[in-house]
Amino acid sequence: MNHERIYQLLLQKRNGTISEPDDEYVSGLINVHEDIELMWKAIKHSPSIQGEERFWHEMNTDTAWQLVEERLQPRPGRIWWSSRWLIAALVTGVIGTGLVFVWQAVYMNPQPKELAVTETKEKSGLQLKLANGQTVMLPYNQTNQQLSAGDVKLSAGSKKLQYTGTSEGFNTLVVPPKMDYKLMLSDGTEVWLNATSRLRFPFTFSGDKREVYLEGEAFFTVAKNTAQPFIVHTEKSDIQVLGTTFNVSAYKDAVMSTSLVSGAVVSKTGKAEVILKPGEEAVLAGARFDVRKFDADEVLAWMRGIYIFHNTSLQDIGGVIGRWYGVKVVFDNPEIAVKKFTGGLEKLQNLDYFLETLQIVGNVQHSYDKQGVLHLK
Repeated sequence: MNHERIYQLLLQKRNGTISEPDDEYVSGLINVHEDIELMWKAIKHSPSIQGEERFWHEMNTDTAWQLVEERLQPRPGRIWWSSRWLIAALVTGVIGTGLVFVWQAVYMNPQPKELAVTETKEKSGLQLKLANGQTVMLPYNQTNQQLSAGDVKLSAGSKKLQYTGTSEGFNTLVVPPKMDYKLMLSDGTEVWLNATSRLRFPFTFSGDKREVYLEGEAFFTVAKNTAQPFIVHTEKSDIQVLGTTFNVSAYKDAVMSTSLVSGAVVSKTGKAEVILKPGEEAVLAGARFDVRKFDADEVLAWMRGIYIFHNTSLQDIGGVIGRWYGVKVVFDNPEIAVKKFTGGLEKLQNLDYFLETLQIVGNVQHSYDKQGVLHLK
């Protein structure tokens, strides 16, 4: 596969200068190859630079690679670098007014490597905290296990928790960094939680409402019940639905947003209220909502283990690193935190390799202290 040619076609596709046959060709590649899809998402949100197509066409990629080869030290037998994509990203950074990069790596060994970082002490694994104060440790990506929680029977494993039986009070499902997990509620509603998220829920819904409490991010597929509305409470707003699919991002250190895929939801905060239509998201801005269209492939990419960002500050990217990898991020140089990037990060990739790429394309240095805190400068 000629990556240089594909990158040139992606530039043409974004700029509207691509021919119909070439557009059909590269669109097919985007649909089939995840690394090309990731590069396309980065390119289409990056600014168009005058002369970039001609620059790429005339560039000697072997020479360009030599410019970065001395700084890039891949580890044989552990990881394969998509070097041509990295060159493409570097070129965009060189000729553009902003810095754009895409991280894409494929393991030669299919088993994920352990991270050379120390997780913070409060991260204590995948667990279900029961209303009676007891804690049940849950298996993650393993075969189903049958567990008991009083009168409730739990079926946990294969990254999903189901249960039968009744019990009073609210329980809390805790999903730690590096994981995502599904929960099937008693009414048939499925909740898919992202890393570093918590959901408070009852084993059985009673009364005229179905209420849960979210801290973090989750995708909801709500079972329809017009007589019993489903309400998601977050620290900053409440979302009410009847039967629909939507994503809620409510991390304490990030912007609160609700993205509707199908159906209808009502988001409320204080006196502000907004009704969303499919394809719209409500972003909380102070005491009001900013309603806008959203790209479902980007917003829901976390469900595929990918974080896609465009024109995003390193401060916000650092928040994702903390939630996905369980490491505290500190900016020794405040100016670094406001630098903006476009690209993608895969959760199953080794964090250190991503940081090395960040150093190459953004001149962002990193180190760990004795407590495992990640310092960026």
